[in-house]
Amino acid sequence: MEETEADCRVFLIGDSLFTETLAQMLAEAESVQVVGTAVSTVLDKTAVIQTTPHVIIIADSGQQQEISTTLLTHFPGTPIINADLNRDYVQVITSRRVGTRRADLLTAIRALVE
Repeated sequence: MEETEADCRVFLIGDSLFTETLAQMLAEAESVQVVGTAVSTVLDKTAVIQTTPHVIIIADSGQQQEISTTLLTHFPGTPIINADLNRDYVQVITSRRVGTRRADLLTAIRALVE
């Protein structure tokens, strides 16, 4: 069987049973490939750079905010998903560069609500 590249490359951060379950679930999805993992307390930015993920998932409720801020600083074009087993939703964080003109800002705001 010929290997094909996944539609979505995911880097997973966390060190819980929830993280392991999430990794197994993603591994079973045809169009998703988990390209790397890290425990939340030791985020190796080099590993993220080398794996070039399309999305980063943080499955560690204790340090989501701190890790999200670090990731946004170093990987502004990569969407980040905060997944927490204790909540019934996920938070998607994305950083988009917007021009300094008024029209650019308005266009970005409209895109968020569409």
